[in-house]
Amino acid sequence: MAIKLVFSNTVGVRVKGSINDAAGKPQPFDFGLTCKRLTQEEVAEVMRQQDRPAIDFLEEVVQGWSDVKAEDGQPVTYSVEGLRVLCAMPGMALIVTRAYLAEVGAKEKN
Repeated sequence: MAIKLVFSNTVGVRVKGSINDAAGKPQPFDFGLTCKRLTQEEVAEVMRQQDRPAIDFLEEVVQGWSDVKAEDGQPVTYSVEGLRVLCAMPGMALIVTRAYLAEVGAKEKN
């Protein structure tokens, strides 16, 4: 199959993991992000900025989300403030950043 040299400016990213509940039982989560697609040079620059908070990077690339719900089960409209609330959970910004970096580029097919 051929490759087209025209790529979308956005990339869809699935973020999956788990959060322990009050009893210590893992509760899985799975939500989607729509993000700005960075070039290889831009990704390399991000990797050089290791002291930069992950949330600062995420605010620049995340443009929307899906499957994010409020406590009452209603969908939450994407906002930068909402992203900050989500990423205030310990470890979440790292999980989201890793998911983005895994999905933004090409992948080898076995």
